[in-house]
Amino acid sequence: MRPLVLVLIIAALAAGLAAFLAKTWLQREADAQTGVGAAVTEVLVVAREVPAGAMLAPEDLRFQRWPTQALTPRLVVRKEGEDVKAPYLGMTVRHTLTEGEPFSPLQTFRPDKAGVLAGLLTPGMRAVSIAISNPSAVSGFVTPGDWVDIVLAADLQKENEQNKGQGQIVRYAAETVLRDVKVLAIDQQITRGRDGGAIQGKTATVEVTPKQAEILTAAELIGNLHLVLRGAAKDGDADIQGFTPDTEASQALRSLTHPVKTSSATPAASVEINRAGHISREGVVR
Repeated sequence: MRPLVLVLIIAALAAGLAAFLAKTWLQREADAQTGVGAAVTEVLVVAREVPAGAMLAPEDLRFQRWPTQALTPRLVVRKEGEDVKAPYLGMTVRHTLTEGEPFSPLQTFRPDKAGVLAGLLTPGMRAVSIAISNPSAVSGFVTPGDWVDIVLAADLQKENEQNKGQGQIVRYAAETVLRDVKVLAIDQQITRGRDGGAIQGKTATVEVTPKQAEILTAAELIGNLHLVLRGAAKDGDADIQGFTPDTEASQALRSLTHPVKTSSATPAASVEINRAGHISREGVVR
């Protein structure tokens, strides 16, 4: 019996040791994930959502513990005996700040150093204003910070050279001239309302490249520009190709401008003829 008892004791000790090692390993992994035992530093973070163009207030920023090994030069670190938050209060925000994200001085600018709109521009980009109406701006629901496509609707009134003399005229057409463009302002409003309500305006200012600015300027001379609101999630533009003529939008217009030609010799109906018991089918021209 003694050898059997000894084997059981050894097995119990081995199981206990294995359980202890497993628990120790799991605890170390949990500590590594939560940062327990690691050096931490307090950094400045955004305390609440701040819209683009707004000035920073004291309640917009707070300090939060941050792993020291994850610090970067762009972060603002808390220093003993120094108010590191004060220099950034009153500065204007370049883009919307999300609650909880680390704050960086690069996200702001001083209004006395640059105009508000100039400060909001991404380096290398330009601001261009285009005329809009309530229907052409999605009933006023396009607001600063949204992303849009810009569609040109033109009354061409130009005869198609391939069908000259046949009375076939291309009148209207629409095409997307720019895609995924950021709206900076509606009239002189550069931030969306806290309630997210519609903004009625006569001009929309968008952020574009220098080349896109030329495209928009030329497009306004050709026809009317419409803003097409894009969703918050980024998607592709695989379904946007070429342009859309009026005949593609209207089946009736397509029928009038492209009538179906039928030959007068084409039988429109047929009858059966019995000639002395011999039955044949013959076409009848209408």
